[in-house]
Amino acid sequence: MRRHALPPIGTLTQRQQRGMDCVYCGIVLTAQTAVDLGPQRLRKWNTHWYPRACRRH
Repeated sequence: MRRHALPPIGTLTQRQQRGMDCVYCGIVLTAQTAVDLGPQRLRKWNTHWYPRACRRH
């Protein structure tokens, strides 16, 4: 599976930042359709975020 570079978090909607929508296309995700992309470190705030994507991405 080809991994896409994640878009900058500042360009995403709150729903995309929270893993409710795909970080790439914005489609609404469910437990059955979501792919966890793993924790991503945000150095600026010394924390992590947990993006998710649809199966297409």
